[in-house]
Amino acid sequence: MERTVFVFEGEKAERNYFKSLERAFFSDEEGRLLVTFQNDLYELYTQISADEDLDVFELIKELNPIASKDEDLKNLRRDQVGQIYLFFDLEPNDQNFSGRILLDMLRRFNNETEHGKLFISYPMIEAIRDINDIDEYLERVIHLSDCRGAVYKKLSAQRGNHIYQDAKKIDIQGWRFLIEANVRKANLLISGNNNLNIVNNQSAIAEAQLKNGALRDPLSVLSAFPIFLADYFGLDVFQK
Repeated sequence: MERTVFVFEGEKAERNYFKSLERAFFSDEEGRLLVTFQNDLYELYTQISADEDLDVFELIKELNPIASKDEDLKNLRRDQVGQIYLFFDLEPNDQNFSGRILLDMLRRFNNETEHGKLFISYPMIEAIRDINDIDEYLERVIHLSDCRGAVYKKLSAQRGNHIYQDAKKIDIQGWRFLIEANVRKANLLISGNNNLNIVNNQSAIAEAQLKNGALRDPLSVLSAFPIFLADYFGLDVFQK
């Protein structure tokens, strides 16, 4: 059976939210394998840039400390993997961050059936809960100085609706709300129009968050998982 591999930066929050969207949209499908990279985008870049021919799947198997214990991952061959999706935080305060690296990674990982497709949370996974209503969310920003983990985690919990704090409590309608909010905001960033058009080009989102190669400050908050769902299902996501 062909497998789809989902690669997360972190172990806990990302998996909790992904398990929630699985229950809402993938409950009748099999073949998904969830893997944690346990490091950030810029470490992945360091590893990949050292060898342009290095396959991300083989790299993750090599670096992942649980690969030897997870029988599904340990025994899985690259030719058994049909799609790879990667989910990472922007991490703007990482000492290795640069706009060039961000764009390089998004251009490299732009096809799930080849190297993989990368989705970025701006500034981090907690962007998914930093929302109350769509109109407010379209204008929601975060200063770069507040993008550090402890600061933004607290801020997003304080100003976001409690419904989205606990991933297990988000039902399919909650996910559809998050998808609409984030798709409209992605379009607003790219084109200035908040239409409900699917954004398949993740580089376009990153380019809109940059100016002259540096991040805009404040930065627009945007969540990766809702953008992924729209990319994966298209507008049918609102009818599933």
